[in-house]
Amino acid sequence: MLRDERLQYILRKLSDHQRVSSVELSQELKVSDDTIRRDLNELAAAGLLKKVHGGAVPAIPKAPAPLGLAERINYAQEEKEEIARKAAALFKDGQTVIIDNGSTNMLIARSLPPDLKAQIFTNSLTIAQILSEHPFVEVNMLGGLIFKRAQVAVGAGVMNTIERLRPDFCIMGVCSIHHEIGLTTPYWEESLIKQKMVEVSKKVVATAWRDKFNTADTCQVCDYEELDLLITSSVVTPEQLVPYRDKGVEIW
Repeated sequence: MLRDERLQYILRKLSDHQRVSSVELSQELKVSDDTIRRDLNELAAAGLLKKVHGGAVPAIPKAPAPLGLAERINYAQEEKEEIARKAAALFKDGQTVIIDNGSTNMLIARSLPPDLKAQIFTNSLTIAQILSEHPFVEVNMLGGLIFKRAQVAVGAGVMNTIERLRPDFCIMGVCSIHHEIGLTTPYWEESLIKQKMVEVSKKVVATAWRDKFNTADTCQVCDYEELDLLITSSVVTPEQLVPYRDKGVEIW
């Protein structure tokens, strides 16, 4: 097999299985270990994979730079609406829920059943405003320093309030999700709020549309083991979801 054919074979196998073994590649391609090592080095130098002990895993692209709130609301609208419809089915009368910031979560707030009687906490100015128009939902705005770019409250005041809650579940907006790294965000202050939501909630729910998958950002939120339910859209392929299902994450 020629060099270019080997490289394509490695990338296809990596895409299908999310990991390749140097020993297996050497056997399958009938070439030496040194040849496979050079091939993996070449692909790693091109940013197409990441070398690990015994083989390679997919390169982890950095998440795209966050858009402003107005731009995010109109981006991937159909996917977000599908996710919102699924997420609305989680809500039952008598529950206490935390809804994190995010354009998808704004649509969830708009999609709640009109007769829902629940108590909802949020640090999002926009989501609080949406929920204030719901006839029966009790809205609790978590107050603190306003992070203007995202129109969300952060800081010690928000953290202290969340620490005293025991919600039935939280719904986190996802900046980036990766099956090895978990959930990440570009902003330190927001990561602390999200971490506290995960810590106190009986069930952790995350919403993510196609472009969020297999990306990573600066600040860790939680590992995949801490995630109970991932709600996504039908645009996301079954192959993309296999690593998450294999790790025990329920997916809607």
